[in-house]
Amino acid sequence: MFHASPMIAAAPWAPESLVVDAVRCWREAIDRQRPVLPTLFARLETHHAGFLAPAIAALLAVHEAWLGQRFRAGEPARADLTEDERRLFTLLETNALPAREKAANPGLAGPLHVALRSTRILIRRVLGRDIGHFSPSACHAPIFLASPERAKGNARTSCGGAADQAFA
Repeated sequence: MFHASPMIAAAPWAPESLVVDAVRCWREAIDRQRPVLPTLFARLETHHAGFLAPAIAALLAVHEAWLGQRFRAGEPARADLTEDERRLFTLLETNALPAREKAANPGLAGPLHVALRSTRILIRRVLGRDIGHFSPSACHAPIFLASPERAKGNARTSCGGAADQAFA
């Protein structure tokens, strides 16, 4: 009999940091016209979390379509979050769409809820914990995006370009 066990990532990153890193990698892959899923999977797999790639890519694509605008992600080396990144964390924490949000395609609210729930389930499954109660003030500390390797200046990203140069 097969018993599913959690696929716990060995990385010391908090789910929030990993999601921010993935979002920024996703944006860079699209902007540089690189294959999104392989690029995102490779980036996440450095933290044993590659299985999150399809869920995060789908969530961001549905989010863009729902709002009718490009998702604005921050620069890979920056600790502060963009408005869109903050909105994404609010959605992931609450799974409730803001009433005051002007969605360009409100008919995509259902698929967006499914994408949010699927992403949260996979985050719990892969990382062994949920997106916590995200504190926007926490991201002002430079350590927010820093893994032990990045803090020592030894890490490189798999997204290439500016991200690789920032941590070289």
